[in-house]
Parts: sequence; C-alpha cells; structure tokens
Amino acid sequence: MNWSKNRLYFLIAGDILLVNVSFLLAYVVRFGLEIPYLNFLPYLRYFPLYTLIYILIMAIFGAYEEERDFSFFDHLLVSAPAVGTFVVVHLGMLFLLREFAFPRLTLVSAYLLLWLFTALWRTLDSRLLKRTFAPPSVLLMGEREEVRDFVQKWKADQVKVVGWVQEKGEDIPGLPGFPPGPWEKLLESSGAQEILILSSPQLASGILELLIEARRKGIRVSLVPSLYEMLTGNPTFSRLGNVPMVELWKEVPASDRFLIRALDIVGAFFLLIALSPVLLLAALGIKLTSPGPIFFKQERVGLGGKVFNLIKFRTMKPDAEKETGPVFAQEKDPRITPFGRFLRLLRLDEFPQFLNVLKGEMSLVGPRPERPIFVEEFKKEVPGYELRFLVKPGMTGMAQIYGTYETSPENKLRYDLAYIRNQSFLLNLRLLFLTFKLMLGRKGAR
Repeated sequence: MNWSKNRLYFLIAGDILLVNVSFLLAYVVRFGLEIPYLNFLPYLRYFPLYTLIYILIMAIFGAYEEERDFSFFDHLLVSAPAVGTFVVVHLGMLFLLREFAFPRLTLVSAYLLLWLFTALWRTLDSRLLKRTFAPPSVLLMGEREEVRDFVQKWKADQVKVVGWVQEKGEDIPGLPGFPPGPWEKLLESSGAQEILILSSPQLASGILELLIEARRKGIRVSLVPSLYEMLTGNPTFSRLGNVPMVELWKEVPASDRFLIRALDIVGAFFLLIALSPVLLLAALGIKLTSPGPIFFKQERVGLGGKVFNLIKFRTMKPDAEKETGPVFAQEKDPRITPFGRFLRLLRLDEFPQFLNVLKGEMSLVGPRPERPIFVEEFKKEVPGYELRFLVKPGMTGMAQIYGTYETSPENKLRYDLAYIRNQSFLLNLRLLFLTFKLMLGRKGAR
C-alpha cells in the first residue's frame, strides 16, 4: 500500500484508536482489570462523540497536513495545543453533561497518555515517510550561473535535479536542458515532481500556463525569494532541504479538504431537511403560476473543466433563450416570471444546488460555475480564467459577497483567485456567515 497516498486515512485511524486506548489504559491504571461499571459509564456513553471531537480538533490544528521532519520531542511540543484544546473541551462536556463519576486520576492519566501516544504516532509517520520515498525530482528555472551554482551546492540525498529550463542554447555539463516550449510537453518529458524558480525574471514568461498545467499534474511550483520578496506581501513559506522557498500556489492541506467536504455534506443535508417546507411551497408556486417544469437544469463547468448539470428552480419562461440565444441574466430581465422574480429576490431559486453539493459536483463555497459557451469566451478575453477550475465551484463565493452583477469578469476572477489562494475551512465558515448576513440585507436582495 502506498503510504503517502493513504497517509491521511492512516493518521485518522491511528488517532481514533489512540484516543480510546488512552482512556482504557487510564482506567486500568486507576482500577486494574476490574473497572466499576458506574465509573466506566461516562466513557461508554459518549466515546464516539469524544473521538469525533478529538479528530476535528486535530484537523483544525493542522495535524493532517503534509509531513514535517520532526523529532519525538518536537512532536510533543507541536501536538500540545491540540491535545490541550481537547482537554478543555472534554472537561467542559463532562460538566455540561453532569458526568461527575469520571475519576480524576483516570482523566489526568488519559490526557497524558493521549499526548504521549500522539507524539509517538506522528514520529512513526515521519520515519515511515523518510524511509519509503526517494528525494523529490526537481526541475530548475533560472539563469545558467544560478542553476550551476545551485546544483553544485546541493546534497544528492535531499533532492534529485532532473534538469533545467534551458535558454539561449547554453549547456550545463551533466545536467539535461529542456528548451522552453509547451508546458504540458516539457513537464511530461522531464518527469519533474517539483519546479523551483531561482530568479524572479523567469516569472515573466508563461507563468499562468505553467501554474495551470503544474496544478493539473499535481506538481508544486516554488520560488527562491529575494530579500525584497521575503519582506513584502504575505507569502507562504516552505523549504526544500535547507533552502527557503515561497510556494506560488499552495496546496490546500488534507485536513482542510476533509473538513470542507464534511461541512458541505452536513450543511447541504441539514439545510435541505430544514428548508423542505419552503422548497415544497416554491415548487408548488412555480407549477401554479407558469407552464413548464419545476426544475431547470443547465450545463456548467466545474472542477478540472468537467461539465455537469446544475439544478435550480425555474424562474424564467419556458424556452427563454429561444430568440436571444445564451445571454447573461439582467437586473430587470423580461424573461423572468413574476413568481420567479420573487424566488430570485430571496435566492430560493439556488437552493436545489444543495443536491449538486451532496453529489460532489459543487461546494457550498467557491467560484460560481459558468456555462461552457461563456467559459470559452472568458478564456480568450481574461488571462488566467482557467485557474478558477482548480477548485470546485460553489453556491456562494467572494465574488458574490463583495461584487455585484455589474462586476467585470476580470474583477470577479480576482475575487475567485483570492479565495483559491487562501482556501481553508475557517475561510469557508466566514464566507457562509457573510452570505447569510448578505441575504438578510437589501444589497443581498438586489
């Protein structure tokens, strides 16, 4: 089994096991093998809830992100905030649930064992990764002298340099050169797992195409920053061996991807249940006020450029685009029915998209999906528009919260890229809160 591919599942499974083993061993420390049922009952009643809370806290604290080469004592320090938060939450739950039969010594022992086991489990994870994988294959971009000096100073056990993007026909002895050309072809022929840009001038040529193609292939693109670049902006730092780098497009941590998908499923499911009376009334209103189907399905472009059918309540007259062809909706669009205008005013027409969220075609938060015909136009007119397809489209997003119908495609793309660049579970929660706030105000109705 590929440890890297399944690392998230291994870590979660280990944490589920260890949080419960810690409590069970703590009971044995306190009572031996004959544990009084009255004292064991507080654990037995709620251990699934304790376990879930612990996994969520670990995810929020980034415990399932990419590997960090730490020692056991480093992992003790790093895991202390997460375990400490679990202790506070667990004690609060015991107080609220009035479970005072939980022995104090058992609690203290369980918390200490959990902290110790967490650090040991993370240390084992570090060792397994280190032994399993060869150094990453890196393609270098930069001036000839920069590349040559970099290769001479590099340690072979930390990275494997597979070549450099060669310019002006210059060679570096012993290092394959790849002429600038279509990025898809270059990345395939080099076999690179990472791209390291050694000088900023290299960013001037085709950087958007590089980022798009590299992201499609799961290749990380990083820049060795100058002092100016380190002191300005808000870069995301990482390292390759002992070299500091700025990741031009940081991958969303596995913990955040897990939490975002969990939020999508739980949120969409419960909102569908809670709003079912409203949705039934909306469906009945559509049927009684205009001929035609209740739902409206339309092709939209989603993650990776894949086309899917977006579901909405129908708010326009049947065959609304028969004479006009595909056009954007306007503020006072004559194609919209009176009841459809009411649905749009309250945003109720969007709610069937919860089904798209449950199917995994959309997320609650993300760039709004566009129709294929408009996507092709925007790709020609707006450089970098394809970057929107690096994440799932959403029911709401930064462009919908901070922009309007009149916001240009270029500025909508800027909002979308700001979201994609900073995507996280906490950002999604914040944007959902702002969406709810917006819907209750006059601007949201507009």
